[in-house]
Amino acid sequence: MNTKTTVRIERRLAACIDLGSPWAAVLAQAGIAVAILDAEFTFLRVSQGYADAIGKPPDFFPGRHYFALFPHAASEAVFREVRDSGVAQARAALPARPRPGHGGDLDRWHWSLTPFGSHARAATTHYLILTIRHPAAPLAGEVGEPVGERRFRGLFEALTSGFALHEIVLDATGQACDYRFLEANPAFEAITGLDRSWIIGRCASAVMPQLDRRWMERYAAVALSGDGAQFDDYRSDLDRQYRLTAYSPEYGQVAVIYDDVTALRRPLPDVGGAHRPREGGR
Repeated sequence: MNTKTTVRIERRLAACIDLGSPWAAVLAQAGIAVAILDAEFTFLRVSQGYADAIGKPPDFFPGRHYFALFPHAASEAVFREVRDSGVAQARAALPARPRPGHGGDLDRWHWSLTPFGSHARAATTHYLILTIRHPAAPLAGEVGEPVGERRFRGLFEALTSGFALHEIVLDATGQACDYRFLEANPAFEAITGLDRSWIIGRCASAVMPQLDRRWMERYAAVALSGDGAQFDDYRSDLDRQYRLTAYSPEYGQVAVIYDDVTALRRPLPDVGGAHRPREGGR
């Protein structure tokens, strides 16, 4: 395949996931993130949704090898099988998959991997299209929630305290480097100004570029040890003080309750100086 053909094909593939493309809107609505790889598993292009799901900017990926970023022997074997056989594969996330993990561990995603040649009848794979969707990501028009879950969600959404559930994201060395939103209630949206439909399935670093690493480290400590924690923190942009209570519902996850305690932290008004000690008094 000559250079001109290569450039033309790569442009056509990339055009499908560019933000201005109709296909990009369809994929985003379905919660699907896309990465385009060459036959050696080097990133050529990723969608904004993919970048957000992994927690890196889109321009971080091109030229980097998938398994240098996400070493995972089982996933690499699948990639090689798809490339060499020319047959696509798709699987659902394993429901009991231990957490935490990173983007290279495909068992934690609903995913598909599709090989492409230089033309429709090409026998050799030149490109691979990887799609991922986080199990927690909402689908447009999703219906059929069981009664028990509806009752739980009613209570969850009526809470006046903010609530969010996160999973810890690890880097290639196994160190906590980020966390991903799995769930959030309306009170959390009101406190943070973050829309649930946009943040679920995305990494915190993609949602909040100025991510406070203290929060990430505290969340990781709870998620990986199983020990609960409570701490207060001040948000200068809102001039509010919050008390965060964190616990781990399962290994690698942290559930956080946010309570506004600003009123408790501000001094009570001085009414007529009735309780003011006299100068020099004991």
